[in-house]
Amino acid sequence: MQSEKTAFFFDLDNTLFDYEASFKKASLFAFRSITSMDNADKKLEEKWFTCYKTFCDFYWQAYEKEWITREEYQSKRLLSSLRAAGLRNFSKKEIQQFQQLFEKNVHLFVEPYSWIMDIFQVLTRYKITYGIISNGSAFVQRNKIKQLQLDIPEKHIYISSEIKVAKPSPEIFHFVKKKTEASALYYVGDSYSLDMVPAIQAEWTAIWWNPLKFTITNESNPHHNCYSSRELIEVIMRYIESAGCSLR
Repeated sequence: MQSEKTAFFFDLDNTLFDYEASFKKASLFAFRSITSMDNADKKLEEKWFTCYKTFCDFYWQAYEKEWITREEYQSKRLLSSLRAAGLRNFSKKEIQQFQQLFEKNVHLFVEPYSWIMDIFQVLTRYKITYGIISNGSAFVQRNKIKQLQLDIPEKHIYISSEIKVAKPSPEIFHFVKKKTEASALYYVGDSYSLDMVPAIQAEWTAIWWNPLKFTITNESNPHHNCYSSRELIEVIMRYIESAGCSLR
């Protein structure tokens, strides 16, 4: 028998799938649409996307510190990248069209990491609650989840825009704990600041999916630092076994 109610929750982007790959594909799709280009000019596309990623990072701190709104962040990074790539000026309508096309289609480019399905199958066999805690727009995030075809109960999907609290606030983890009524809670995420720090503050077990081998920036140490899918699966299995979970 299971000695305590165990629950594993996962971040979505760059944890269940390669968000960077889908972000690039969706961004180029929207870029071609507003520039009326096909995919023939690969050199220009790559030049623009390199600029775009640079300005995504450049303006991120201003957005994170709430110096600019999300809409301003999206507009500034696109306009700056277009200018840097030597492209013509674009209207406000075209800028909005780019973002709308991106958000409407980004889910079409997502594919789950191959090993995620294995983890979910194991959790299902051992009768363990599992779900998603994600920041973002409900429309965009739910389309991604649907595209991934992951068998996750609706009641265990928590998206910041729906529950009105977002990471890195630990309150989102307190909210989920109260809803789940589990005594042993684990969170798997790729972002140290957005995922690990608030999970630790909320007294969850923090499992860092860290294939890029980032270093820790303060004293909030995750309980596990997993550089590979093998390490991540081994950590999850150890917790399953230690909890005394029974097979279905």
